[in-house]
Amino acid sequence: MPEFKFGLFTSFILFVWMILVYTMIVPNFHEAGNFIMFVSVIIPVIGIFFGIRERRDKSNFGQITFKEAFKTGIVITFIVAVMIVIFTYVYYEFINPDYVNFLSAKSEQSMIEKNIPREQINAALTVLKYQFSLNVQIIQQLLFVLIGGTLISFILAFLLKKEKRVKSTV
Repeated sequence: MPEFKFGLFTSFILFVWMILVYTMIVPNFHEAGNFIMFVSVIIPVIGIFFGIRERRDKSNFGQITFKEAFKTGIVITFIVAVMIVIFTYVYYEFINPDYVNFLSAKSEQSMIEKNIPREQINAALTVLKYQFSLNVQIIQQLLFVLIGGTLISFILAFLLKKEKRVKSTV
């Protein structure tokens, strides 16, 4: 089934991207802001596109209804959502369990160098620790994938649908 193949492949690519973002880009977020979002959206678009296209061209002999195409995209989206939750948990618990503390220390150092008052530093660190906590990251990733994947599936299903033409006899 193309849904499982492209769901797992897209999940794997997103996980690699997530590791790159967390280890190299987030500490320098101000330099890469929009680039992170762009790549994070393009990866699922590509995975869902190729999944729907393969379903249409290989499984359905070059034809697919909007409903079938949308369903294919949604199945891929759900596979990606489940895998991203698992990957996020594994990253935070086993790959880089000290990530939030590292990010807090780096941010605190940067704010001290900029002579920001201690009260503002403490407030910023509280927000940062909350924003990058495991639970919040899982919820953000899950919502991002589910909402984004549904929108992407809808658009791509509309663009890739190819239904059998019925000849009219008049």
